[in-house]
Amino acid sequence: MKKLVVIVPAYNEEKSISDTLSGLLSVKVELSKMGCELIVHVINDGSNDATGVLANKYEEILIITHKKNKGLGAAVRTGLLSANNINADIVVKYDADLQHEPADILALIKPICEDEADVVYGNRFEKINYKMPFIRKIGNKIFTHLMRWLTGWPIMDSQPGIFAVNDTFLRNFYLPGDYNYTQQILLDAYHRHLRFSHVLVSFNKRDTGKSFISLTYPFKVIPQIIQVIIGIKPLKVFGPIGWFFLGLGFFIFIIQFFSYLFDYTQKPVKNVNLVLGSFLFGLQILCFGFLADLVVKMNRNIIEVLKRKKNKDD
Repeated sequence: MKKLVVIVPAYNEEKSISDTLSGLLSVKVELSKMGCELIVHVINDGSNDATGVLANKYEEILIITHKKNKGLGAAVRTGLLSANNINADIVVKYDADLQHEPADILALIKPICEDEADVVYGNRFEKINYKMPFIRKIGNKIFTHLMRWLTGWPIMDSQPGIFAVNDTFLRNFYLPGDYNYTQQILLDAYHRHLRFSHVLVSFNKRDTGKSFISLTYPFKVIPQIIQVIIGIKPLKVFGPIGWFFLGLGFFIFIIQFFSYLFDYTQKPVKNVNLVLGSFLFGLQILCFGFLADLVVKMNRNIIEVLKRKKNKDD
């Protein structure tokens, strides 16, 4: 039996948490037929209502509690770590607000069970059961196109509340941001050369609780995206910046030098400080990028060696 861990981040979801957990347990038999043992981990992210009390009524479910609200990204990270600690084969992230259907988990894990994908995202937009607010719909389209451009994957929905990953992703994932997780996971998986797939899932209207997405969403998510890229592929960020300033310095030098040759100016280089400053800044940024890339690769190799040693000792 494969060990399937469903992680359920929950923040003030007292009105829906019981129905959510009962729904998940209702597909236990079907998952068993697929060769998967269902384990549920609830991450109570600093709720100040009865979410934790209601979840604790389910003896077979593990409750992990953050003493204060850390954010959805932090809750998902805690869930992934808890699943990794028990050597999960598959992890599914599932919302606690009843917007998804438990039966969709069966389709979601199928590409992983058949070894066709390492990361599977739900695609909500063909089976959505209500009219999504215009602002959220536009925002999702913008971020979906951004993720499609950054990864080259045929992403149709970059921000679902339900996704699945296998143990290959789980062994060495990088999820630094506390606010959101969706873009971080996509970029992490892409830069680690993992396989991606989409599965159609249902999407219901939220009747309880409150969405964490607001007008400040882009301003919180974009820094996370940059942070993930820097943490995985530093040269993707520092390389273009360094080459831009080197190119700028060289371009100004060439223009002013030829202007001097043709007697348009009295000096070979009129803006010496600008040219030298651009050259030096570009060179420093490039050197920093190469150094950061070396550190990332060394850390990754060290982690792999330690994990192999741990597996060997086990």
